[in-house]
Amino acid sequence: MSRSSFAASDAPTVSIIGVSNVGASRGRSLLLSRERVSSSQAIQTERPARAPPTWPAVLVSLLHNLSMGAALNVWLEVCKEVVGEQDLKPNPDGGESSESQRYYGRLLAANAVCELITSQLVGVMSDKFGRRPIQCLAQLGQVIDYGIAGLCLPTLGIVRQIPAEVAQGLLFCSRGVAGLLGNYKVTLQSYTADISSAEECPDNLAALGGAMVAGMCAGSLIVALVQSMAISFRACYFTAAALNVVIIIVVKTAWRDIAPRKEFRCSEANPVAALAVLGVSRAMVIYSILVFLSSFGLNMMVSTLDFYCQKFLKMDKRFYILLGMVWAMESLFILAVVQPFLTRRFGEITTLTFSFASLSMFYLLFSLLTPSTWALAYAVITFFAFGSMCYPIAVGLAARELPPQQQGTLQGAMSILETLAKIFAPLLASEVLIPKFKGEGQFHGMVYFVASMLMLPGICWSHGLTKYTSYVDPDKVGTDSQISVEIQ
Repeated sequence: MSRSSFAASDAPTVSIIGVSNVGASRGRSLLLSRERVSSSQAIQTERPARAPPTWPAVLVSLLHNLSMGAALNVWLEVCKEVVGEQDLKPNPDGGESSESQRYYGRLLAANAVCELITSQLVGVMSDKFGRRPIQCLAQLGQVIDYGIAGLCLPTLGIVRQIPAEVAQGLLFCSRGVAGLLGNYKVTLQSYTADISSAEECPDNLAALGGAMVAGMCAGSLIVALVQSMAISFRACYFTAAALNVVIIIVVKTAWRDIAPRKEFRCSEANPVAALAVLGVSRAMVIYSILVFLSSFGLNMMVSTLDFYCQKFLKMDKRFYILLGMVWAMESLFILAVVQPFLTRRFGEITTLTFSFASLSMFYLLFSLLTPSTWALAYAVITFFAFGSMCYPIAVGLAARELPPQQQGTLQGAMSILETLAKIFAPLLASEVLIPKFKGEGQFHGMVYFVASMLMLPGICWSHGLTKYTSYVDPDKVGTDSQISVEIQ
């Protein structure tokens, strides 16, 4: 992320863009769709005057994912408490039952369905009322979700454990409430786009991603600490809930809404309305597909990795947590240092294509690991770290396609794509692929092999962006001369 993105610097500086056939230096250029280049819509070419610093947004990403890391690594423990230790019972057809994994997949799907219902509403409401109140509601949903999950685990001596027969339905309710109150990324990414120039936006979103993986890494340390203290994992969830209270305080005190407000009609809050936003250009359609594919692959992994490593790779919980920490540290370096270098040296399209190729390679190699070769996961995970670049690049490029007052609507639409992935990826993994390939002698890695194949179209679509995009010289935006454009 550029240094200027953290400097304190209310109205955005916007310009109208024109087109010529003169080549532009890729080092100082913006990648835009050809429709965007030829349109008369304003583009935020400079950081808004007196914009608030970016660090509060990065801090929110760090704290949110710190809470998520503390909770995510032990969600399966919650599910085991609720459904019982059925995972340890052998099945007649060979292999082991995965009732807790199935239950976990259904909880993820329930949360995602509720997010889907309100994603577009959250986006348009943030355009009208500002990012801060909507972000606070999203974090309140996390407080409720983690608080209920913690109470389903053995007590720490203060509040009794919720009985399993009650918890089984209650967790669906708490996960649903968290989903209905909104995906935290909608307003977080909208706010980041508000306070960034078009050139800075992908790097600033990458900073959010770097904070995300750093938070996940630190969250794993919380889990390891709780495990070493031999106390209930309830401590992880109460810590996660407390962190989300801190986030609400940060948003209320350190965020400042500067984006122009935009009224909306009720019809715009319909999830189907997102299709209009995602179809403004052919490049935007491709960005949308790439966001969906990257989210689909990520959710197939996140929803199954804990179970897969323990049951099929026979990996001790400590080594599993270490694997997550290795991924987090590598991703942090790649997002903070490598991505800005690659995008400036080779361009966003090449970097995006490379990132999807890395994702496909990771899933393929990980699917081939066995209980005797699981240690190679520490080397293979590097490909997944390089794959973490695809999401912030795709979302950052999509943000350039719309003016500031529509960023909430856009991020709501992007959230719908992510949410669809969160619904179908865990169901495909937990309800179909793992149960079908869990028997003795079967290819247990099929769940990741399928994910690898799903990333291949992402490579093709990323490279295909060369047909629908142009490079625009931001230094000439708003001058009497026309903007230089490089037709790739």
